[in-house]
Amino acid sequence: MKRLAVIIFNFCLLTMPALVWAAAEKAEALEKKVNLANLGGINYFFAKWYNENMWLYALLVTVLMGVVGMLIALVTDIFLKMVGLEVSKIEHHE
Repeated sequence: MKRLAVIIFNFCLLTMPALVWAAAEKAEALEKKVNLANLGGINYFFAKWYNENMWLYALLVTVLMGVVGMLIALVTDIFLKMVGLEVSKIEHHE
């Protein structure tokens, strides 16, 4: 009986957000536009892509976040090697 209650509870957790989303009115947060008047350089570049093509903007930001994360990991790895800590993959012995 407890297993059935857990299954029903999980089903409710999965379906409730969909029901709430279906009942909501059109999302106005996605229709906001950024004012480009006082922007320059890289801010203008990202704001223009945000206004014109949200999917391309999301893809660009996702890739950029991955690149920045890899860059931070590389710099950290170099710094730790300079300090003298051994940074390498862990070998698993089974």
